[in-house]
Amino acid sequence: MNNKIEELKSSSHPLTGNCSGVYFLFDDKELVYIGEGWNCLLRVAEHTRKDSDKLFTKWNFIEIDNEQERKQVERELRRKLKPKYNKG
Repeated sequence: MNNKIEELKSSSHPLTGNCSGVYFLFDDKELVYIGEGWNCLLRVAEHTRKDSDKLFTKWNFIEIDNEQERKQVERELRRKLKPKYNKG
């Protein structure tokens, strides 16, 4: 068992910074939600709570540090791609 833990430790990826950017939630291959935040990892975790109405199987993000740029990119992508869980 200890060897497996060492393998996991040596192949793990570091968490660097706060992952600021625009994030994307996918249900299989369908894009279902686009959001933005100063910490995408925390924002995606919030979408996994029991009271969340968003069902998704994968996620990804584009790193964007500038808040104004993040909001603009999110707005443009939401308008263009119209994911089903984004309202308005």
